Amino acid sequence: MFGLTSDLTSDKSLQRSLNFVILGITFGIVFFNVTMGSPVAGFAKVIGFGDLMYGIMLALPVLGGVAQVFASYILEKSKKRKSIFLISGFLHRLPWALIAILPLFLGKGSYTLLFLLVGLMTISSISNSFTNVSFWSWMNDLIPEHIRGRFFSRRATISTIIGMLSGLGIGKFLDSHNTLAGFSIVFVFAAIMGMLDISCFFFVKDLPMKNEETQLDLKKMFLSTLNNNYFRKFMVFFVIWNFGLNIAGPYFNMYMIKDLKMSYFDIILLTQIVSNVVTILTLPYVGRIVDKIGNRPMLLLSTGLISFLPIIWCFTNVNNYKFLVTIISIFAGLLWPITDMGNNNLILKLSGQSQTSMYVAVINLFNAIFGSAIPIILGGYLIENIAPFAVVFLKNHLGINIVSYHIAFFLSGLIRFFAVIYLKKNVKEPGAKSLKNVIINKIKRS
Repeated sequence: MFGLTSDLTSDKSLQRSLNFVILGITFGIVFFNVTMGSPVAGFAKVIGFGDLMYGIMLALPVLGGVAQVFASYILEKSKKRKSIFLISGFLHRLPWALIAILPLFLGKGSYTLLFLLVGLMTISSISNSFTNVSFWSWMNDLIPEHIRGRFFSRRATISTIIGMLSGLGIGKFLDSHNTLAGFSIVFVFAAIMGMLDISCFFFVKDLPMKNEETQLDLKKMFLSTLNNNYFRKFMVFFVIWNFGLNIAGPYFNMYMIKDLKMSYFDIILLTQIVSNVVTILTLPYVGRIVDKIGNRPMLLLSTGLISFLPIIWCFTNVNNYKFLVTIISIFAGLLWPITDMGNNNLILKLSGQSQTSMYVAVINLFNAIFGSAIPIILGGYLIENIAPFAVVFLKNHLGINIVSYHIAFFLSGLIRFFAVIYLKKNVKEPGAKSLKNVIINKIKRS
């Protein structure tokens, strides 16, 4: 069909399935960029939400990730992986069409609107719990491990190109239609693209799930993942890392809109397009390197450097943001794909081939509560209620001029760095090379 994966495998049936997995993300990336990017922050601002209400709007639905354990149990018990993925995938995307039009009827800034938005986003989040566990279980069986890094790097490269082009168009549209109606149009469009993503999986091969004869016990399945020492230690790192990301992550967009006075086109150009170009240029090599030396060494390198990026944000202002945000985005474009690939591959590798969906569910359960929902709300509370006092203190006593968002950004960098230290000391990957030896050998060859 597309010839996108012909060099990865000679199996024509597998090629066809992998091509449709890639085709799906070309639609899905538009959905994710809209529903997880600056348009959501702009939408919250237009409907009159402050940082705390914005944080609550984002955080409470994340708790839907708790449902992943039950989703995994249902998946392992029913063995209907493809059906679960398709039904839950459509239910994940569809509520965003309703989210888009609700404020047109209910007005702005009300708690009724907040309640209904949180309800719809929670339905979407719970549905995504089923989509997520079924997807990774499916991909773990579908994609041979020796080509996994190259396949996901190719998939990410193609989605990055599509995301870049669509992002520019959406940013330009929102600058010209920075109204409630404008955001409604964008969200409805994103929901349609998300459903096209799921539709591609009608054509992906449905493999039988492993361990058909295993007697399922939800408690034993849950505890068995925690008894896996390699996986448990990685999960601790993953949760700490995401805590550091989410205490500030949702508020970078608000900071750019409110304090840096950036247009949506500039936000997408400098934070998405620049990083995407770097990703396109480097990602084809990343997959091969990860397949060769292992996930942990690359993850150590990328997360260590990413920890410094929120600190750089603290030095941005309306006069220098074009330069500094470009620098940040160059490093982000290089490092984030390595981090995402390393995290995803380690989840699959450390879970083995048995009950992968439960491993995915457990790590996402703990991450939903402690790595996402709690830090997002804490970040909003910190920015609105605590950081202003620190801003006044630093200005009056040390002559340092910062804004409330900078406090959250600095704290984010510290927590990320702590997570990297934990990764280095405690997380192991069977068969991987050490980062130190990889660097030493590279120097010797040079």
